[in-house]
Amino acid sequence: MPDQNQRRSGQTHTNTDRQNRQPQRPTAPYRSASPYTVPDRTASRRVPYPPSELRRRQLLRQKQRRRRRILLTVTTLLCLLLLAALVTAAVFAIRGAVGAFGSREDSTGTPTVSDQIPDTTAAPIPVETEPPLPAYDAPHRITSDAITPTFTAGTAVLSDTVSCPHAILIHAETGAVIAGKNAEDIIYPASMTKLMTVLVAYEMIPEIDETFRMTQEIIDPLYLEGLSLAGFSGGEEVVIRDLLYGSALPSGAEASYALAVAACGSEEAFVEKMNDRALLLGMYNTHFENCTGAHHPDHVSTLSDIGILMAFMMQNETLAGILGTYQHTTTPTTEHPEGIVLTSTVFSRMDGSESGVCTVLGGKTGYTAQGGQCLATYAESNTTGEGFVCVTAGGETKWRPVYDSIYLYQFYTGSVIPDTPPGSAAPT
Repeated sequence: MPDQNQRRSGQTHTNTDRQNRQPQRPTAPYRSASPYTVPDRTASRRVPYPPSELRRRQLLRQKQRRRRRILLTVTTLLCLLLLAALVTAAVFAIRGAVGAFGSREDSTGTPTVSDQIPDTTAAPIPVETEPPLPAYDAPHRITSDAITPTFTAGTAVLSDTVSCPHAILIHAETGAVIAGKNAEDIIYPASMTKLMTVLVAYEMIPEIDETFRMTQEIIDPLYLEGLSLAGFSGGEEVVIRDLLYGSALPSGAEASYALAVAACGSEEAFVEKMNDRALLLGMYNTHFENCTGAHHPDHVSTLSDIGILMAFMMQNETLAGILGTYQHTTTPTTEHPEGIVLTSTVFSRMDGSESGVCTVLGGKTGYTAQGGQCLATYAESNTTGEGFVCVTAGGETKWRPVYDSIYLYQFYTGSVIPDTPPGSAAPT
C-alpha cells in the first residue's frame, strides 16, 4: 500500500487534475451591499455643451451679426443724408454770396442789380381771390344790401352798465357799432335762429298763401324735446303765411319745421339753404344745424351776425310786418274753427316805447339753457327816424335782455353819448 505521503500526494494530484479538467467560470464583479450605486468614472465622458445650447449660441451669433449689419447700414444712410444737407447748405450759401455780389453799388452810391443772374428762389405772389359764393336761387329773394358791422374808435365798450354778458348796438343804415360788450364772442343763438328760418322760407316758397298739411310726425318729436309750440294740430291744413307768423311770434318749433319741409322737402336741405344765405349776408361766424334753434354744439353765431340778419329783414315790408306784430289770428280750419291767436314773445314783454327816444318796430326772443335769454330788436329814433339794431344774449332772466335793450336805446342812440352812462336798470 502506498504510504501516507504518497496517498496525500496522489490525492493532491488527483484534486489538481480534477480542477484542471473543470471549465473556468468568469470572475463575478464586485457588488456592493449599499443601496446607492456609484457610476463608473472611467466609462463617463465629459461633453462641453449640450447640442441645444450649442445651437442657441450659433443663432445668437448670427443675430448679432445681422444687428451689426443693420446698424452699419443705418449709420451709412445717416451720414449720406448729413452730407447731402451740408452740400445743399453750401450751394445756397454760394448762391447767396453770388447774388450779393451781383447787387452792388456804382460810383454814385446807387445800387445796381445785375440782370445776368435771375432770382429763381422768390415764390410767386398769390392772387387774392374771394371764395365763390354759394348758389341760392329763390323766387322771392330780397335784393337789398346787408350791412357790415364796423367797430371804430368811437365804439363804446360796455361793462357792468348792462347785465347781459353779450350786447351790441348797431346803426342799421351804416353798420357802425355804437356800443358793444363781448359782441364778437361765439354764442348759441337759440330761437333767434327762427329769424333765418322765416327769411329763407319766405324767399324759397313760391306762394305763401298756399296751405301745408301739418303732421303728427312733425309735432311729436319737437314736443318730446321740450321745444315751444305754436299750437297747430296734426292733419291741419295750415296756410304758409300763418306758419311764418307761428314761427316768428310765439316761436313755434312745429311751424319752423313745417316751413323747412314746405320749402325744401326736408330739414337737412333747408338748413343748407340757411347756411348759404348766411354766407351771402356776410354772417361768416354763423353756422346752423337745425331750423328751430334747438341746442347743438355746432349751432353757433355772434351778436354782430344776428344784427346783420335783423337789419336785413326789417328792410322788407312783409317780413317787417310779421316781426312787428303783437298778435295774429290764423286762418280758421276744421281743427281750429276760430283760428289760433299767436302772440309775440317780444311785445308781450315790452311795449317798445319805454326808452322815450326810440320805438321798437320788430324783434325776436330766444332761450336755451346753454345760450341763456336772448333778444334781437329793431328800433327807429323818434326824432331823426334813424334805425338801430340791438342784440343781447346770455341773460339769466327773460327781463334782463329787455331792460338792457331799453337802456342802450335810451342812452346810446342820441347825438351825444354820455361820458358816464348810468347803471343798468335791469332787475336782478
